[in-house]
Amino acid sequence: MDYASILARYIGRDVYVSTFGHVRLRGELAAVYEDCVRLINASTSQESEDSPWSSSVSDFGEDGPHADGSEALVHFHHIVAIRCADDDLMDVPVLPEFHADLPVPIVESEIASAPESSQEPWDAFLEVDRLTLELGQKLVKLAHPESTDIMQRTSAIRCHLADSMGIVIPRLRLRDSLDLGDQEYRILIDQYEVARGRLGPGQYLALDMGTSSGTLQGVRGTDPTFGGPGIWITSDQQQEAEQLGYLVIDPSMLVITHLQETLRRQAHEILTLGDVREMLERLRDRSPGEFDEVRSSPMTVSLLHAVLRRLLEEGESIKNFSRIVEILALHGHRNQEIESLVAMVRVRLGRQLVQRYIDTDGKVHAIGIDRDLEAPLLQMTDEDAGRHVRGWMERLVEVLREAFQRLDDQQRPVAVIVSSDLRNRLWQILSPHFPQISVLGLAEIPRGTEIYWQMIVSPEEVGALETAVKRNPHPAVAKDTTYRPSKSKISEHMAEELPPRRPR
Repeated sequence: MDYASILARYIGRDVYVSTFGHVRLRGELAAVYEDCVRLINASTSQESEDSPWSSSVSDFGEDGPHADGSEALVHFHHIVAIRCADDDLMDVPVLPEFHADLPVPIVESEIASAPESSQEPWDAFLEVDRLTLELGQKLVKLAHPESTDIMQRTSAIRCHLADSMGIVIPRLRLRDSLDLGDQEYRILIDQYEVARGRLGPGQYLALDMGTSSGTLQGVRGTDPTFGGPGIWITSDQQQEAEQLGYLVIDPSMLVITHLQETLRRQAHEILTLGDVREMLERLRDRSPGEFDEVRSSPMTVSLLHAVLRRLLEEGESIKNFSRIVEILALHGHRNQEIESLVAMVRVRLGRQLVQRYIDTDGKVHAIGIDRDLEAPLLQMTDEDAGRHVRGWMERLVEVLREAFQRLDDQQRPVAVIVSSDLRNRLWQILSPHFPQISVLGLAEIPRGTEIYWQMIVSPEEVGALETAVKRNPHPAVAKDTTYRPSKSKISEHMAEELPPRRPR
């Protein structure tokens, strides 16, 4: 039996509802929806930790439980316990027309003896919450049923990520956790932690954006999302901080911002085969002819899912779903290699990929890799990456880190642009060090787009040639550093898309 069916037995009766934050509501249960209940003639009171249910009526004042005549919507996730005020509850039949797919919160013993359902008792434990936000005890107030702030912002996140990344974020489950510190929170995907944060004293974070004009009293800390320095203050200091030129972020926004960035970076973990099937259903509704073309191709849903996951993992949007499917349907019958298919899709999405790096003059700002350095990278095996070239690879990471920092200070977004054959390998090397890095292939740059090279990393800067000499004592081999592009399937395909370009 689902939770909505149990609560449907209370319709038309007075109930007591206990929620997170020790707030108790009493009112007449007017309706049960898919994920919440509606109370009419509702009143609230504050309950203490040791307040018994027997004292419920006395908390609502002399005018009785219908004093203010207001209505309240209470989400299932906010309900800790619920009790009907009528003693003859068990004579009320269960109404079968209400259904919900949400897990059952803790309910009072009166509900526990409801008629048995055909569902096995362990079935509920086999369900996995796709997306969960757990809050420490002092942050539970952010999910208070009378405060819709965090829920509204969560809805805004879902709209934003649908627009920017092309994915539908699953419903968020909010709950408290005794495993966390009082000021901590964590984000879970499929019930596994992917991010964690902690708010400082006062829970409001004041950030100096370079416009502050005075000293602010508080505790120094860091932004839980981006790691920037800030000052933890109380809500009473917010006006003072803003007058001094600080940007003040409230607790809900801090948590929601961290949630949004985490979902954007982990979007590939969220996308499921079921999501891809729904995307195909939407394509069929919007463009039946295009869908029929896809259905007649040998492309499978699992193959499409793998390509979409890879694009999301590299931080690219899959909103242009129809174009992605078009390329896969065209080439999928000849090639089933994920890397090759992703490369073909990226060429088709070239204008989308470079858009964020184009300045007002139409130039793409980039960091390049010298061809003499590309050669050893292309020839490098997994064994080489782990043993022989670790030194100059670490130096390459440091050189790029310094370059990104310098350009970031200039507020200039840049991409790393290399040959198409090297693009995938270089992204795999650099992404653990730079989670938001974008590595583009030359074939992905639209024709007629000029590249402005901010810098070219040479072998001498990272010591790559010295390593090659040590590993190849034979003079003829050691001196041969001429760049010779490999003849892979990707390079053969890219040669048709765009002629090779040398950095200027």
